[in-house]
Amino acid sequence: MVNSNIDIIVSGVSLLKALNISPGNKKNNNVLSSFSELQETFSYYFARGSAAERTFADQVVYQKIIQAAETLRDVEHFIGGNAALMAKKASSLFPKLIIHFVGPVGPLLESLMPKSIKIPESCHIPKDEIHLIMEYKIGEKWGNLSAPVANRFITSHDESNSKVVMLEPFFESIKVFQPDLMLLSGLNIMDGQSQEFFNERFTKLVTLLKDVPSSIPVHLELASMATKDYVKLIIEQAVPNVDSLGLNEQEIVFASKALDGPHHDHFDDDHTGQPEIYKISDIMLWTLKTYGKSTQHPLSRLTRIHFHSLTFHIIAVEESAWSNVDKATAAGAQVAGLQACNIAKMDENLVMLKIPLKFKLFTGDVEKEFDPHNPVITWKKDNYYFVFSPVLVCKHPVKTVGLGDAISATGLMFSEFHS
Repeated sequence: MVNSNIDIIVSGVSLLKALNISPGNKKNNNVLSSFSELQETFSYYFARGSAAERTFADQVVYQKIIQAAETLRDVEHFIGGNAALMAKKASSLFPKLIIHFVGPVGPLLESLMPKSIKIPESCHIPKDEIHLIMEYKIGEKWGNLSAPVANRFITSHDESNSKVVMLEPFFESIKVFQPDLMLLSGLNIMDGQSQEFFNERFTKLVTLLKDVPSSIPVHLELASMATKDYVKLIIEQAVPNVDSLGLNEQEIVFASKALDGPHHDHFDDDHTGQPEIYKISDIMLWTLKTYGKSTQHPLSRLTRIHFHSLTFHIIAVEESAWSNVDKATAAGAQVAGLQACNIAKMDENLVMLKIPLKFKLFTGDVEKEFDPHNPVITWKKDNYYFVFSPVLVCKHPVKTVGLGDAISATGLMFSEFHS
């Protein structure tokens, strides 16, 4: 694992008000440098109800925003970073699991991490990296905008993670620890770096990935990025060197757009709803056929994709490489509702189904009606095995950040890999 930080979680609208920022235009800025760019980009994703993450380039302005966030009444501090959150979830699911965590860990983060997780001394940094999580509720208002679903917008000015300082220590630790599974994340934090820096660190990553024994499955968890060229490089060069890929609707559609794949216009500016099931499975199939292991691409390792969204999940695998896929998909879907509502057992009064009651599973499929008695659906397409599961969506989520990481970690823990 590579990225870790402290998440400061606040109400996005309350923070903007505390900063005396008024509602204004919607604009998808790739990098943020000012209050106005924060307002524009937050508004853009708030109106769509989509999760997103952007780098904040101006450290002075970012610190002013963090200082304002700390004054809010309901401010909370949690473990943050895809890698740290996945480690935390895996540890809670299987307490006897031995987890070797490599990522930048400051004093507060160290105190919050489960004691069962082993953190090398070389990972300790004197000051925690802080990421800002601006959450919003379904139906919440910001000016004349209304959030269609509960979600969050993330921004950060992060030195340790953005420079991927733990990359080499992470791969060095494999030789000593000899893991049964590797979880890798944090590439998104390099989004605000220069092309030269990104190319240098990314080339090093790909070189190190190629040295990982094929007996150790490698999972790469993507996160929101804005630079199309960087995403293109990740899919073309990093993804064929991992066994498993985890991502959400924004990430999978942006990847398709970067590579001119199918349905790459699915989330154009006027789209505010949830992803269409058949379009997502089409992109997953295209990704596996184009970049996955096959007779045409024998050197690729990719044999599994885990897609997760607010309303449904799909896992697609090459069957000879993975088993127990049905249970893994269902387990990931279940943990989404449980964690969002912060409950230990599912309560039908707290959750709801949000998928359409009629849908297609892939292009060319006949329309199906949802059967509540058989909610998990499986099918085969071009030698790949697909599993679909709806999500029981929490009506009033306590927390939205980290759900994708919990889902991916759970799905992996319930999956069986055959090298």
